[in-house]
Amino acid sequence: MEKFGFNHFGGPDVFERFDQPQPTPKDNQVLIKVLAAGLNPYDVALRNGSQDSVRPLPFPIFPGTDVVGEIVELGADVDDYRVGEIVINHRSMGAYSEYVTASTAKILRKPASMSIAEAAGLPSAGITAYNTLMHFTNFKHGDTIAIMGASGAVGSLLVQLSLAAHLNVLAIANSANLDYLRSFGVQEVIAYDQPSDFERLAQTAKIGINLSRDPESTERLNNLVAPGGTFTSTTILPTDDQQRADINYQSVYPRKDYADLTALQDLNELIDQGLLHNTVFKTLPFTLEGIIEGHKLLESHHAPGKIVISH
Repeated sequence: MEKFGFNHFGGPDVFERFDQPQPTPKDNQVLIKVLAAGLNPYDVALRNGSQDSVRPLPFPIFPGTDVVGEIVELGADVDDYRVGEIVINHRSMGAYSEYVTASTAKILRKPASMSIAEAAGLPSAGITAYNTLMHFTNFKHGDTIAIMGASGAVGSLLVQLSLAAHLNVLAIANSANLDYLRSFGVQEVIAYDQPSDFERLAQTAKIGINLSRDPESTERLNNLVAPGGTFTSTTILPTDDQQRADINYQSVYPRKDYADLTALQDLNELIDQGLLHNTVFKTLPFTLEGIIEGHKLLESHHAPGKIVISH
């Protein structure tokens, strides 16, 4: 079968096509014919070697965590799925492949209301957004949440999750993406490249969530958080000299008290209720050329939405 990976670190052009044996599902697994895979910034980190000290892997490395595909074979003891069903699979790697195997604990049926491309872009970004909001257990309806980087893949889903939780969302993004955020029903938006509103809204947010790696954006978000509030980051926190004594600071890490599948099931329910939508920026062919182009786009400042490779 066809599989895409690389034998050394570098730019998008390091990708190669590999011929690999088709996997066989174990007792509690299914064999999935991959229809589409979502591309993520983490794939870039694997490819350029910046993750090597954190997660050293032998070459060749086959990236990809987000899969949508058709079940074509059932392992022994699998009785809750059937051949022909379209499922989402969130995996540790290897999505850039013609076929993958997955445990039934790692798959769920694709929502009928989502296209294959939309579903392929959901797992990693959706789980991250879900985990981030789930770190807050003491918010109440009407509390203000300020989200820096709100138009990104994680940010746009976090915006919608916050609205579904009846929070007042203050969405911060590039001025070119403000109408995109308003399309979700956000009432208050700030352009970080036109920062006049930061002073007007200073210390109004109970929760500040940072999805940006820009120190200047991080400092501006810090000033929006009210005394007694919480500043949470999936990326960087304000420096020690910028941190305020009246704010609680925390970094978000993957949750271990519930499975990723639980997060995806909750996300699927919101999708079926029409409360969550995953935007696809571009769908590319599931080829070597498509993957290389996709990785180039991942490293550009493209319009909002996910990049997906699809057959």
